[in-house]
Amino acid sequence: MINFAPLMLRVRLIAFTILSISLLVFSGCEYDKLLKSDDFDNKYSKAKEYYAEGDYARALPLLDQLLSVKLGTVDEKEVRYYMAYCYYGQEDFFSASSLFRQVFNLFPLSGEAEECLFMSAKSMYQASPRYQLDQEYTYKAIDAFQYFVDVYAKSSLVPEANGYMDELRAKLEEKLIAAAELYYNTEHYEAAAITYENVLNDFPDTRLAEEISYKIISCYFSYAGQSIVCRKEERYDKAISSYQDFISRYPTSDRADQAKSLYERSVDLKSKAINEISTFKINCNELTQKD
Repeated sequence: MINFAPLMLRVRLIAFTILSISLLVFSGCEYDKLLKSDDFDNKYSKAKEYYAEGDYARALPLLDQLLSVKLGTVDEKEVRYYMAYCYYGQEDFFSASSLFRQVFNLFPLSGEAEECLFMSAKSMYQASPRYQLDQEYTYKAIDAFQYFVDVYAKSSLVPEANGYMDELRAKLEEKLIAAAELYYNTEHYEAAAITYENVLNDFPDTRLAEEISYKIISCYFSYAGQSIVCRKEERYDKAISSYQDFISRYPTSDRADQAKSLYERSVDLKSKAINEISTFKINCNELTQKD
C-alpha cells in the first residue's frame, strides 16, 4: 500500500509557501500605495497601527511624511513622539535622542515632556560605546542625565538617571585606568603617573584609590631611575612626595611596607645623584637643555 502522507505534507508546505509569498507581495503593494496616497488620515491611522505592533520600519516613513503636514497642529507632538520611539526601536539612538529632545523643547508643558527629556538622555546612553572607543557620547549622556535631574529633581526617574550616570562614569574611569596601565606597561612612567593622578582627581571615590596611589609612587620612582643624573633629584622628590601623600591617607595599607621601601630608595638615590653631580662637577645647565 502506497503511503501518500509525505507527498501530501510536501504539497501543503509548497502551498503554504506560495500563500505566504503572495501575502507578502500583496502587503508590499498595499504599503507602497499607502506611501503614495494623499489620504493623510489613513496614513496616520496605519502608522499608529504599525507603531503599536512594533513595526517601526513601516511606521517611520509614514510618520516622516505626516510631520510636514502636521506642523502647527494638535497632532505634531504625537507624530514627533512616535517618530522618536520608532528610531529608538530601530536602534538609531542619535536620531532618537534628537527627536525626544525636540518634543521636550517644543512642548515643555506637555505630559510627555519629562519622559522625552529622560529618553533623550537614555538614547545617548545607548549610543555610548565600550570603554576602549571614543567616549564623546558618554560625556554627552552624562550631561543629558544631569540636565534631566536638574530640571526634574523630584521625578521618580531620578534614581534611574543617577544609576545610568554612575555606570557611564565607571566606563570613563575604566578607560582612564586602562590608559595609565598601558603607559606603565610600555615604560612611559611619567605619563602613567600623570594619568593615575587624573584618575584620582576625576574619580576621587574610586574603589582603586589606594592601589592607584601606590602605583603613582612606583611610576615616579621608575621615571627617576630612567633619568639623567641632573634630573634625578626633582624626579625622586616626586616619588617622595607621592609616598608622603600615600602614607598619610593609608597608614595601615597592605602596601605600606613596599611604599616605604620605594621611599627610602628614592631618598638614597636622590642623595647619590646630588653627590655625583658635586663630585664630578657635572654642568647640569648644559645637560638639562638636552633632556
